[in-house]
Amino acid sequence: MKKKIHNRKPLEPYRKKLRHHGTTAEAYLWTHLQQKKLEGRKFRRQHSILNFIVDFYCAEERLVIELDGQYHMNPTV
Repeated sequence: MKKKIHNRKPLEPYRKKLRHHGTTAEAYLWTHLQQKKLEGRKFRRQHSILNFIVDFYCAEERLVIELDGQYHMNPTV
């Protein structure tokens, strides 16, 4: 049996929180990635892989996009 590595249930509340409290840069990029606007590729926001939550993920390309910023410097988040 394969071990599930994507969007594990225990991380769901954290993914939702991050989606609702994203940065301005994430919101801007999402407007260009949502609804398959980038060459028909489907992206997901705040997708978890193992115990990590990435900003954007395209399964078809196995591509992760992570936008860094001051948000990542806060150990309480």
